[in-house]
Amino acid sequence: MLYFASREMNCVAALICLMALTAAGCGGENSGNTPELLIPVTGTVLLDGEPLGETAVKFLPYGETKGKGGFAITDAAGKFNAQDYSMAEGIEPGVYNVTFSKIAKPDGSPIPEGQSAADVGALEILPTHLTSINPDNMKYMLTVESEPISIDYELSSKR
Repeated sequence: MLYFASREMNCVAALICLMALTAAGCGGENSGNTPELLIPVTGTVLLDGEPLGETAVKFLPYGETKGKGGFAITDAAGKFNAQDYSMAEGIEPGVYNVTFSKIAKPDGSPIPEGQSAADVGALEILPTHLTSINPDNMKYMLTVESEPISIDYELSSKR
């Protein structure tokens, strides 16, 4: 029961995040909140050796890192370009926890165009070791300094 509740809460959190990202993108030009220094971060996400498309990659500030972090959405080949929440390309220098989220229909198939996640009962389909920060396992950390970064995440569905 606790496992189900945790997955349900992750699903709700992911849906809220996706709605916020959509709303942020609807405002046109950024509102002047773009950080002065953004470093390009690109890469690929694989799950069990296969490209993981339509997946949110979240860069969450860790420790002394200031700012809001960033995000990316993978394409069908699992490739991504990170963005700051101002919608500008890149993220600020710092140390980040990286988490992943993929919302799909309960059978794992994509949400049909024109329907919302709620319409189809969509759920988080990735295991919790990929979707949440675990202080005992900081496996997916990223340090951004002054040079562009290209990083590949080879995820496993098994812990």
